[in-house]
Amino acid sequence: MPSLRSPRTISIWRGAAAAGIGLLLASSSLCLAQGDGENTPPPVAEPAAPASPAPEAKDVIARYVKAIGGESAVRAQKSRMMKGEMSMEGMGAAPLVIYFAAPNRMLVEVEVPDMGQFRQGFDGEVAWSLDPFSGPSILDDEQLAATRDQADFYGEVNFDKRFKSMESTGEKEFDGVKCYALKMVSNREEESTYFFEVESGLLRGTTQVQETGMGPMEMKSINKEYKEFGGVKFPVHTDIEMMGMVRSLKFTTIEIDTVKDEMFVLPDEIKALVEKGKAEEPADEGEPEKPEPGREN
Repeated sequence: MPSLRSPRTISIWRGAAAAGIGLLLASSSLCLAQGDGENTPPPVAEPAAPASPAPEAKDVIARYVKAIGGESAVRAQKSRMMKGEMSMEGMGAAPLVIYFAAPNRMLVEVEVPDMGQFRQGFDGEVAWSLDPFSGPSILDDEQLAATRDQADFYGEVNFDKRFKSMESTGEKEFDGVKCYALKMVSNREEESTYFFEVESGLLRGTTQVQETGMGPMEMKSINKEYKEFGGVKFPVHTDIEMMGMVRSLKFTTIEIDTVKDEMFVLPDEIKALVEKGKAEEPADEGEPEKPEPGREN
């Protein structure tokens, strides 16, 4: 295993814990799924049957919402805390905690050994990050829009609000399982493919092209194991494949409706940046005074 203090390791962990936090959010908040608390077994081979038309996207989504427990069960929850660890091949593991609260607040904390704590949050208005290398920062408009989407607590039943279009592209194999593939285009014009198991209706995983410093790269998210909490089933093991590396998210604890509002209060360093930004905004001088009738220049 490389030294935790080597430049290569520091660079990788910074990418995973700072810039990569968005991947964690996408996998933990947008990949709810139905399961039985154990690894999903591979499908049993059966005699080939005549191909039937794939269902429409709206029907696949409706079946999925029913599979995860139904819209009522999802909307009955008001907050969620997920505790576990993020690990990378050959790089060890980092404890992490993700807090969510309705309607759209979130906080991610990743504790990287020998480096410190990486944090990213959204209080419903301000999206921010704080880490030992870059310090405090307010996320720009594009990052703000992405964070707002990721923080949507009821995202799993808000598909029609999150995506401008959803198109069924037929039956395809994903992670060794037959799935219905849906091409999704978000309101921010981002394209991704969602794979829902033909047999169970659950969300098996997603693929999406992400822009990186090395150009566009495909990110694949695969749900591996699921457990039920508060009447809704969540993935407790998700693998994220990108740039030839596998990042694993494993959650050991998920608590429903225990998160306090204080968790989303902006850190003092972020409050200072917000106040500084307000002070630097140009003063509103109002509309120019209109000349009196008959006295136009």
